[in-house]
Amino acid sequence: MRPALTRLLKRPSALSIIDTLAASPIGIEQLDSRYTRLRCYSQCPKKLHLTDDSGCDSSKAHQTRPLWQSKAKKKPYSFSVYDIEPSHDHNPPEPSLDANQLALSDAADGSIKQLLLDPEKLEFESDIGHTNNLGTRLVDLPEHRNNFELWEDLLRFRQRHYGENGTQVIWEGITNRVGGVKLPLAGERADFFWQSFIDLGLKREIFLEHVVNYAITLSQENNGQYWPLLYEHVVGGLLERGMDKKAIEWHGKLQASGIASPENFAQVLPYIISPPILAHNTDMLLLAGVRPTLRAKLAPLRLKTLKELCRNTDHQVYGLVVEKLLEQGHGEHALAMHDWLVARQDHPKSLKELDSLLEYTRDYGLRREYDNLRQYSQRRFSSSFRAEDMSHEMLEGKESGQQNTKVDFSGKRQYKDDIAARLFATRALNLDMVIGGLRILGVSKIGPRTLREMAVRVQDSQEMLANLKSLRKSGISLADSVFTRLVPKLAAQNREFLLSDLLQSDQHPDVLEDAKLQESLLVSYYMARDWRQYNVSLAILAEHYPDSPDLFDIHFRKHLAAGELNAASKVVDELTLHGKTLSEDSVDFMAEKLLPNRRMHHKPQQTPGQYEREALMFVFKVLKRVVPTGCYVSAAFWEELLKRWGMGNYWNELRECSLWLARQYIQRPEETEKLRGIFPSQRTSPVRSDSRMLTLIFSSKMQQAIVAWGFMFRVTRETEKKYAIQHPTTGDKLIPWTRGLLLLRELKQAGLALHTGPIQSMTRVRLNLLFGSYSHSAVRFNRMLRRVNPYSLNRVIADINMAWGESLFEGREYLRSDELVNPSRSARSWRNSVKVVLSRRRAR
Repeated sequence: MRPALTRLLKRPSALSIIDTLAASPIGIEQLDSRYTRLRCYSQCPKKLHLTDDSGCDSSKAHQTRPLWQSKAKKKPYSFSVYDIEPSHDHNPPEPSLDANQLALSDAADGSIKQLLLDPEKLEFESDIGHTNNLGTRLVDLPEHRNNFELWEDLLRFRQRHYGENGTQVIWEGITNRVGGVKLPLAGERADFFWQSFIDLGLKREIFLEHVVNYAITLSQENNGQYWPLLYEHVVGGLLERGMDKKAIEWHGKLQASGIASPENFAQVLPYIISPPILAHNTDMLLLAGVRPTLRAKLAPLRLKTLKELCRNTDHQVYGLVVEKLLEQGHGEHALAMHDWLVARQDHPKSLKELDSLLEYTRDYGLRREYDNLRQYSQRRFSSSFRAEDMSHEMLEGKESGQQNTKVDFSGKRQYKDDIAARLFATRALNLDMVIGGLRILGVSKIGPRTLREMAVRVQDSQEMLANLKSLRKSGISLADSVFTRLVPKLAAQNREFLLSDLLQSDQHPDVLEDAKLQESLLVSYYMARDWRQYNVSLAILAEHYPDSPDLFDIHFRKHLAAGELNAASKVVDELTLHGKTLSEDSVDFMAEKLLPNRRMHHKPQQTPGQYEREALMFVFKVLKRVVPTGCYVSAAFWEELLKRWGMGNYWNELRECSLWLARQYIQRPEETEKLRGIFPSQRTSPVRSDSRMLTLIFSSKMQQAIVAWGFMFRVTRETEKKYAIQHPTTGDKLIPWTRGLLLLRELKQAGLALHTGPIQSMTRVRLNLLFGSYSHSAVRFNRMLRRVNPYSLNRVIADINMAWGESLFEGREYLRSDELVNPSRSARSWRNSVKVVLSRRRAR
């Protein structure tokens, strides 16, 4: 029996039955075996009524059998298929639907979702990439031509089984076979259709042209309405793939057709700013050790693309472009785009659009750049600046012209404040009489002088408050000044001793408006230990800065002026714990007090009683604590600090400061967000995330200086082994003169872009001073290094290449080492060197 069953299963008919069962919809195995026409049931679009074997008409069964048991090569269907005969009639009559087509329509109306359970049916219905057998598919029916639920099911099925070719088949069915189909323009289903077709078009140029032309035609038929993300997916998709020329070309076409609004243009800006190599090969770049500074190298190419897009844009894009560049941390390119856009008469619409760029240029730009931008803003928005200057002048007049303060009386007449002050100073008149007289005269406001004369006559705080209450009842208010705010405040707090010291002070009430003078007096009283006047000045300053009653900045500057560095450091610690930061004035004051002036290219002169190394270290420690909290320190300040470390030969401090700067100003996004969460500050903005700060600090000249400072180390034959340094990676012993190159390599690993040409040039200069045939330095220390040099030229070059990681001189040291250490010199250099050479044969 088993061999017979095996032979039966090997027959072609058995394989056909098994294949049919495997392709049958889910649930077919659950049908009762007493029913017939099971295969017919599995393939009909509308499930036929199954009849019992006992009641089945033999004639009907005979009619059905030849249709489903046919041995034709093509699989039969449950409906009639008609061959379309060619006709010469230009207007052929519309073919009428037969009974099977009517059944097809009824089945579709009943439940189109049943197609999902029948792979064969989906295969047949989705095969619409041709014009054969018209009228045999559901989408051929007029009532299902715009049934996008059906179209979505067919598209998803074709994408699953045929990928990109399946998407193209559905597109050809929509445009060629059916015709007149208008894809939706809004909603999730619209996003699915358009994104599927455009994604395929980005890989097939001709297909993309068909899709965009269809979209333009559809927009014209719908009164300019189109899919909102069309521009972003076409132009942005091309930019994301690095196809800049194609993106510019399609931008022009969409611009001409009206599908490129300012909002659409803003959608593609992130694709232009972010280079495609960073977007598509992130994992590869991380494995290769590529740092974010690669972004700066690739950005000029994208900047050129941005300019081409802006050139082909009809509307104003200044605000969109500059704002987006600053948000993404490309402030330097924002400056370049500002000049380019202004040259094209694309100006900012308001001063607000220039604020961020002005702030960035002030903090990170050159002085010339900031002045030019400031002058442009004044010319462009002169009325805004005129209003700002007027308000500034009014404020200055309010602060410095208190002697002209006048008291308003009824009518247009005005009287000076000293007139009412003389009335209160007259002992023959009691306070009630003076207040009544002012009310009769119609005085509505009194100034600080009048208030002082009134306060001097009272006995205690309660009486002072009662007089102030009488003034308010009489309709007389106090002018806005520090003195008029401070006196009622001290009286309400019952601080009679401090109020008495304020009234008996020799300071004029108008002097209290000068905050800088009060801070200077505070320091003087502090150093003189005059605590009564010190408390008065402290209360006055607290009134000047109501937002920071702790006065951390003032106490910090006070301790610095008194030379109390430890106390100033404690103030910084307390300030950091409160989540606050030092002001720029405090940082400038610290530099002025602790860092003496110096001549250019010279070390600062040592002041008696000051220790340069300790002062520099204090400044650095303070900045390390306040910069992460949002304190702004200019690039010039950091550069000066590094110069003082290097000129003073404080190498360990120089290395520590350099590496900290690299970690601080090249941060990962998650680290930046973490710091912002811990230290919320108004100074923390997207503009501050720009990497230009590190570029300004470690310019090509600074990198050359680091190389030169690395050679400033005295080594003799006795100390040669003692001062050998270890390579951080290989562990090999290197000469100490390579420490500058090792530091630059560490900065490069942290993300700094190195200037190889200037570094190579400075290294050759130092080698020339040590081994050159005709060079003798005018600096005594350089001549001493040459005299006690214990190393050979080959040893120094080998260690330099080992510290650099590769050949710094590109292999020239192996050809002519004498030319490497004796570069060609200009006539001026020869003339200058004659002054320091005692005797030698002059040769070129």
